[in-house]
Amino acid sequence: MMDLLWVLLSALMLALSRLPIHCGWMVFFGWIPLLYVLERRKVKLWQAGLLFSVVYIGVVMYWIAGVTFFGLIGIAIVYFLFYWLCFYAISRIGRFYPRLFYPNFIAVMLSFEYLQNFGETRFPWFNNAYSLSDYTVLIQAGDLGGVILLSLLILLINVLLYEVLLKKKTQCLLYVAGIFILWIGYGIYCLNYLPVQKQDPKITVMQPSIPQDEKWDESAYQQILHRYDALCAQAKKDSTKLIIFPEAAMPVYLMYDYRARNYLNDLMQKYELEIFTGFPHFTLAPENHINSELYYNAAALFHPDGSISELYYKNILVPVGERMLWLNVFPFLWKLQFGQANWEFGNGPVYYQTDSLTFSPSICYELAFAEFHQQMAIRKDKTTGKLKKADFLVNITNDAWFGTSYGPWLHSIMAKFRAVENRIQIYRSANTGISLIVDPFGRIIAKAGLFEITNLQAPLYRCSRIPVYRYIYWYPWIFVILAGGLFLFSFTKKKQKGEVL
Repeated sequence: MMDLLWVLLSALMLALSRLPIHCGWMVFFGWIPLLYVLERRKVKLWQAGLLFSVVYIGVVMYWIAGVTFFGLIGIAIVYFLFYWLCFYAISRIGRFYPRLFYPNFIAVMLSFEYLQNFGETRFPWFNNAYSLSDYTVLIQAGDLGGVILLSLLILLINVLLYEVLLKKKTQCLLYVAGIFILWIGYGIYCLNYLPVQKQDPKITVMQPSIPQDEKWDESAYQQILHRYDALCAQAKKDSTKLIIFPEAAMPVYLMYDYRARNYLNDLMQKYELEIFTGFPHFTLAPENHINSELYYNAAALFHPDGSISELYYKNILVPVGERMLWLNVFPFLWKLQFGQANWEFGNGPVYYQTDSLTFSPSICYELAFAEFHQQMAIRKDKTTGKLKKADFLVNITNDAWFGTSYGPWLHSIMAKFRAVENRIQIYRSANTGISLIVDPFGRIIAKAGLFEITNLQAPLYRCSRIPVYRYIYWYPWIFVILAGGLFLFSFTKKKQKGEVL
């Protein structure tokens, strides 16, 4: 029973470290009680996995219940299985290779974080690194190895403090101090000496704050357009050249609705600006497809002369929420309907030009994916083979679903990490908030509150540096291979009496 209380304590500390209550420091020792339990190997691991999942997800992800209660239950069940497997792997490897207990613990937990980025169930919200969102100086190391490197440092500090507290190895405090000195020193160096160029291309981020229950209400359509007009008029006063609308800002099939297209053209001509906006879209499906149309969560750059740049289709879709899982493998799943849109997947990044600047967009949940943003921010030139950097990134989203919960904040702070990882500025337009402009150091230089109706504008800071992370983005596979190899080799050992799994 006491072991489960230790698991509860770990889950609570790690969960609280993720919330906007300035408890991020808890992440540096939040794993210690769980380490104690896993090293003792006295608890039933399925119970530990269940308790950890229910508590952590209940605290951090509770806001999903406002949209789908059963979706929250589903996430808790899936992550119970994931945590159970992680705890089982850590315990089993630690039993047969006790000298590798700490490297094994770190490798397994980093593998768990990294593998969340793959497959149709991908949902990378459970990274230790996001607990550091308050500590700008610490997240600067993200350009060396992304959130996985930050999580590695966090786990290493937990292990060293565990050695101090439970093994009385006080010399480990010197290692902890050394890690923080190097870590903070690198952050201070970046913040003070990393070169950036400042310019003001007059880019505006719009936050119209259209309530979710009005967004698709036809009777509210004209009122929505009036709000867009008022915000564009304000943008014109600020000499805006490009205004960024949020995800699905135009609640119509814009490419086929000529009335809406004409309205958008009138706005651009009246206020002499370009508009980047999100909207739903469809195309005809191939003859062998189960449906007659293919639907997309789309966005594009519209110009005052009436021309439209290439459409961007959202590449990474929310599991079940935006598309039922494995439809291409199990076609009968098309018949299951829980209110999801069943969008199609996009085919990679798209690049736009505005006033001689290049940018690439992402939509909503894609902000959580570090490697996808690397592809957007720093691509390889097809002719020269050299890396070529965009001038800024755009993220558009509609977090109105989650009201005034912690959900929009948890989503928005990911922009700080993507900005640092690529040393690039990010303009984020969220329908009801939280809209942000984040500079290449992960500093928020403009921000709108939840449900605030406003525009944001800030200078553009450009950093020509190609981060180290871009060259070694594959390195987390080292931890996956290490953890997987040790786990498989453990099955060549004989099970000992009294083993609790």
